[in-house]
Amino acid sequence: MSLRYGLLGLLKYSPMTGYDLKKIFEDSVNYFWSAKTSQIYRELQTLEKNKCVQSNIEISKAGPNRRVYTITPLGIKLLKEWLTNMPEETDEDNRNEFLMRVFLSSNIGGNELLRLLEARLKKYQSDIKRLDATAQAIPKYKEKFDVDKELLYWKISVSRGYHDVQSHIQWAEESIQYLKELGFK
Repeated sequence: MSLRYGLLGLLKYSPMTGYDLKKIFEDSVNYFWSAKTSQIYRELQTLEKNKCVQSNIEISKAGPNRRVYTITPLGIKLLKEWLTNMPEETDEDNRNEFLMRVFLSSNIGGNELLRLLEARLKKYQSDIKRLDATAQAIPKYKEKFDVDKELLYWKISVSRGYHDVQSHIQWAEESIQYLKELGFK
């Protein structure tokens, strides 16, 4: 997925600032697509240059002025084209740096691999907590954007996240057990 389509999709719900978009990324899609603040602002500038979004400055008496982005008809058209033109093969984390390290761990030995797997298991357990927070944030965005019909899609996405992370936890636990059975500590 390209960040630009994620931003266009979120802006379809409501006009937002770059900060708002970053917050939504953290609250909702971060478990499958993360973006740094600098990437978001760079992409928003490109989208505006290409007339896919437009921005205006909201004057604030209480704090700094805010640049608010709105999707344009061209942006909506491009988003819909991207959504409907799915390639036969899409990259679903086809490059996994951690698994490559596991594959090559004969160079560091089973004890070190066990340590790495135990640390990774803690990360996966933390990921489940983040998904819980994402699931809890969905009603907040439902109310903020008045998007009842979108809940179906958001819940399906979160469900996939849970399945992915739970399978990673199961794999890590089985691998740790296997290494311990072989006598690694």
